[in-house]
Amino acid sequence: MSKRNKQVILIAQCLINPYCRVHILGQNFPLSHELTDFLMERRIGIIQYPCPETTAMGLMRNPQGRQQYDNVFFRNHCKELLRIPMLMVREFLKNKYHLVCYIGLENSPTCGIHWGRHKVNRYQTESPNPVDYPDPNDPVLMGIMAEILSEEFGAEEIRVPFLEFPTKSQPDSRERKQFWEDLENAIMVAHPTKRKGDE
Repeated sequence: MSKRNKQVILIAQCLINPYCRVHILGQNFPLSHELTDFLMERRIGIIQYPCPETTAMGLMRNPQGRQQYDNVFFRNHCKELLRIPMLMVREFLKNKYHLVCYIGLENSPTCGIHWGRHKVNRYQTESPNPVDYPDPNDPVLMGIMAEILSEEFGAEEIRVPFLEFPTKSQPDSRERKQFWEDLENAIMVAHPTKRKGDE
């Protein structure tokens, strides 16, 4: 594979290091194995940023909704964490590499792409549990980190897809299959001349 064909991807850290996830949600190492195998087989370099929730609140934090993270302090923390990864993205692009996409995490208040309406807890603050029957007219927001990353990309005029790994879906589900198709399409768009089996 020639230098002009090399590709990189930016992903949320818990997709590579499941220990970063909220402790009561468990760690999904098979998912990480599946994703990294997929990327390594296609010789796609991985850029990850430190988990904003872990670096702000530690490993033994409780699960929260987007509402609790939506404050000036946490947003500033996210911007600081993105500083080096964004420098890496710029350096790769400057040297003619292709950025495939960003991959976030389903139902993450920080790294998710589609955060809809969620239940409230007994303190009347947003919980990490989506409502059972969402209204299609409900607003859908990105997680805080994904939103800031979108702003950073916009300022740099970097246009790539934002994908969300459907961690709550079974491996053979329609949602999981759709994710792999979307990722494969993003790879082909970032490198339109690449074919299976090319080196």
